[in-house]
Parts: sequence; structure tokens; C-alpha cells
Amino acid sequence: MKTIKDLLLALVNATLILIALCLFLGLQVVNRANDITATFASNLVKLEPVKAEVAGVREEVAGLRADLQTLQAGSGELSSAALAGLETRLDAVSGRLDGMQATVQEVKSLPYDLTDHAIEKAAQEFGAIALRFAPAQIED
Repeated sequence: MKTIKDLLLALVNATLILIALCLFLGLQVVNRANDITATFASNLVKLEPVKAEVAGVREEVAGLRADLQTLQAGSGELSSAALAGLETRLDAVSGRLDGMQATVQEVKSLPYDLTDHAIEKAAQEFGAIALRFAPAQIED
């Protein structure tokens, strides 16, 4: 009878240890999810300057269109100075577009990098926790 009582006590003890371990790991997962969410939110903030830049490029393109219409409606001939000015403005717009595209590509690749990093970090921490608890379980 004592053996059965000891076995039941050991079963309850092991069950409580596993429940505590599961709660701890669950808390760790929730904390990691919160960290990743905060990082994603900060990366979305990086898109705000891109929005402003897009608005600036739109205004610049509208200005270029207006200048082209003025030139076409005027004499019909484009002077070299007017062409040089338009070319300079087009180069500036092109440079701004290239900068925006680079920013968008950087932000676009971040979620994949963050997800990979989060998975690797979680696996490392889980392995470390499992190794810490494994000898304690074997000794019992």
C-alpha cells in the first residue's frame, strides 16, 4: 500500500513540475511575442518618412508636368536652359525614388530577418531551459 501511495505522490509531484514548466515556457513565449510586436511597430514607424517623401515626389512630378505644359503651350520650342533645368529636376526625383525604393526594400526584408532571429533565439532558450531541467528530472 505504501508503494502505491508513493507512486501516486510521485505522479502528482511530476505533474505539478510539468505544469509549472509549461506555465514558465508559456510566459517566455508571450514575452517574446511582445518583443517581436514592438519591433514590428518600430519598423512600421520607419515607413513614415517614406510617406512624406512620396508626397514630396508627387509635388515635384506635378511641378514638372506643369512646367512641361507651360513650355509646350508657349513657343513650342524648348530652350537648352529649360531642358537643363527639367533634366536636373528629373535627376533629383529619380534619386529620391531610388532612396525610397531602398528604404522600402530594407523594411520589406526586416520581418523575415526578425522572424528567423526570434525562432533561433526561442530554440536556444528552450534548449537551455530543457538542459537545466533534464538532470533534475533524471535524478528524481
